[in-house]
Order: sequence, then structure tokens, then C-alpha cells
Amino acid sequence: MKIRTEIKAAVFGILALVLFVWGFNFLKGKDILKNYHTFYSVFDNVEGIDNSTPVKLKGLTIGGIKEMTFRPEDRKIVMALHIDRNYFIPKDSKVKITGSGLLGSKNLEIELGFSPEPARDGDTLQSATAAGLTEIIGNSQQQFEELVYNTNQLMIKLNQTFDDANRRHLAASLKNIHALTADLQKSVQQLNAMLAENRVPLRNSVRQLEQTGKNLREITDKLSRADYEELMRNLTESSRHLQALLLDLQQGKGSLGKLAKDEALYRNLNRTLESLNALLEDLKARPERYVQFSVFGKKEKKKK
Repeated sequence: MKIRTEIKAAVFGILALVLFVWGFNFLKGKDILKNYHTFYSVFDNVEGIDNSTPVKLKGLTIGGIKEMTFRPEDRKIVMALHIDRNYFIPKDSKVKITGSGLLGSKNLEIELGFSPEPARDGDTLQSATAAGLTEIIGNSQQQFEELVYNTNQLMIKLNQTFDDANRRHLAASLKNIHALTADLQKSVQQLNAMLAENRVPLRNSVRQLEQTGKNLREITDKLSRADYEELMRNLTESSRHLQALLLDLQQGKGSLGKLAKDEALYRNLNRTLESLNALLEDLKARPERYVQFSVFGKKEKKKK
């Protein structure tokens, strides 16, 4: 019985130790029953991050911090992360420190890359730090102060510009604008009333104009088609006559055809024209040889 009690106590102690180790790691975000990859990332500052900070992927916890060490040669913090093997982490992914909440608490996020090659156990992932609410407020404080200063200067300039005289002028201008707006509104009302009274005649006039335009288009189209058809018929007829005339000339038909084909006739006509020209020249030079007249009548020739 004594041996059994000791065995039970030993087993109970071992189980308690295992449960303690498992619970401690579980609280740190690490399940010892799962397989993990170990990745590294280097940061300039890890303020707000401790060993119990979980590593999340789009809000889902996929691992935790294994350890953080200071590297004296470049004064940077090397962070070792254990990430569940069941998640595909591209090689170009980043480990980002993000801020959440008004108290400035920090989280660790895995920003997935686009590389088809996965990160291997022991690889170093790029690091990034997103500004939290505190940093945003701190960086915006100076800009806010400058905005307040510029606003004060603008108000001073406006007060200097709008003195009593300028205020009176502005009031008078606004009054004139109001009167002008009232006149415009009255004119618009009168125009609307006139349009309402003449709406039917205007509609009839527009309809008549549309019908007149349509009739004119139809008449113009008809005239254009008629002139075009007549012109084409005339051109076709003229072309046919001209073709027949040229064919007769080539075949030597008619006077022009014979004149073009018969060289003897051509030479005879030339000689006849030359003789006629000579006769006309001689008639002009010596008309008395061809025409005889007397004022008192023709004188009888003596008989031989």
C-alpha cells in the first residue's frame, strides 16, 4: 500500500507539472500539443509588447512570442515567434506591431505577402510598426496648434477687414441682392403665367413648323431625285449618240466619215477651197472684170 501511494503521488506530481507547463504555455498563446514554426523578426522598439502577447492573423491567434533578445551590435530587438504549422505564411510576409484601444495597447499581426514560396523554419520576416492612437495624437498636436494659430490670424484679418463702414456696405449690398432676387422671382412668375396662357398656341405653332419642315424635306427629296434621274437619262442618251457618231466616223459613214477616210476627197476639197480663195481675192482686187454697170444703161456693142 505504501508503494502504491508513492507511485500515485509521483504520477500526480508529474501530471501537475505537465499541466502547469501546458497551462503556462497556453496562457502565453502556445499549445505544446501543436507543431510550430519558429520565425524571427527584428524591431527598433517593442514598447507595449511582452512575452504573453499573441501573434494574430486577421484577428485569429496563430502563435505567440517565444523569446525577445537584445542585439548589442546594432541595438535592435530580435523577436522569436512560434507560428502554427497549419497556416501558410508566404516568404515575403511581415510582422507588424499594431496599436489598439485608447490605452495604447499593442498587438502583433502577420501581414501576409504574395510570394508562392512559404517561409521556412528559422527564416527572418520583415518587421513593420503601425502608429497607434497615442503616436497619431502626438504627431498631430503640432499640426493642430498650427491650425489654431492660422484660424486666429484669419479671424483677426476678418475683423480688421469688416469694420463698421464695410459692414454697412455689405448690408446694403445684401439688401440690393434681396431686391434683385425678388424682381427676378416676379419676372419668372410673369413669364410662367404668359407661357401658361399661350401654351396651346405655342404647341400648335411648333407642330405646324414641324409639319412644314417635314413637307419641305419631302419636296426637296423629290426634286433632287427627279433632277438626278433626268440628268442621268440625258447623259446616257448623249453618250449613246456620241458613241454612234464616233463609230460612223471610224467606219467612214456620212460626210464626216468619208472626209476622214477618203484622202482623194480631202485633196479635192483643199484644191477647191484654194481656187475659191484665189477667185475671191481676184474679185476684191478687180471687181470690174466680173461686174459691169452703167448709170445711163448698158452701151450696145458695135457690130464688127
